[in-house]
Amino acid sequence: MIVQANIQTKCQKINLLCLLTMENKEFKKIGVIGCGWLGLPLAKFLSDSGYAINGSTTSPEKLNVLKQNNIVPFLIQLGDTGNATNLNVFLDVDLLIINIPPGRASNSADTYLDKLSYLKSEIANSPIKKIIFISSTSVYAESNGIHTENSESFGTEASQIRLRKAENLFTNLPNIETTVIRMAGLIGPERHPGRFFSGKKDIPNGLSPVNLIHLDDCIGIIYKVIADGLWNDIVNGAAPTHPTKMKFYDLASVKLYGKHAEFIMEKLDFKIIDGNKIISKGYQFKHPDLLGWLQQDPQN
Repeated sequence: MIVQANIQTKCQKINLLCLLTMENKEFKKIGVIGCGWLGLPLAKFLSDSGYAINGSTTSPEKLNVLKQNNIVPFLIQLGDTGNATNLNVFLDVDLLIINIPPGRASNSADTYLDKLSYLKSEIANSPIKKIIFISSTSVYAESNGIHTENSESFGTEASQIRLRKAENLFTNLPNIETTVIRMAGLIGPERHPGRFFSGKKDIPNGLSPVNLIHLDDCIGIIYKVIADGLWNDIVNGAAPTHPTKMKFYDLASVKLYGKHAEFIMEKLDFKIIDGNKIISKGYQFKHPDLLGWLQQDPQN
């Protein structure tokens, strides 16, 4: 099966290059709610690392994929009280990783907080002691400066406010320690950045810096938090290099399609996400050099 082979390849590469050891024996069972582009290879990696894993999906056809990867599969639609029992069984874990993006469709965005509030209420009746909430650096404002985890300059658009509220739902829960990981733009297998601007012209803000992170490093940072017990914290997940949009996406377009992407040489509103905090904790990025990653053939 192609999906199965791809997941195994991704996780094998992560395992070979990941320098972390399974130092934290506190958890026997981990739940990954949202086994999509990030959640599925993450769940597979954690399973390969010796943890028992519950994994959720909203797609019935994906249940067998989870099972084939040694992940106990659950079909869960948050907010659907008809599967409350199924959710309660899924939440019988020590650590829960919440990896549920708001979605781009207006109807899914509108119900995002309702779904997470429902999840929060069910967590109260579970044995969960730790939570990792996967968020996004999109919460930060385009303030023409650098954002560390201590930044209080947040965006004021509805989507940014919604995501901040989602983060706050799971912090300061009684008897639960929560770490929020704010991931930058996601790149990696099946998410090549060349697809965004290929062949386009007069693209604005060409001199602004990019903030991205590879799938391997998303998984590596999450595992670092688990292995080292970095709880009750906020972590930025962003590669330490920030080439300009013009340089990065033009090269990406050429590498993927053989077509240039033409940008306007201007620097409008921008932000730089500082990911040095997790580096100071001992994490070593697998893909620190974004332009170097693009030069690989093929990119992975």
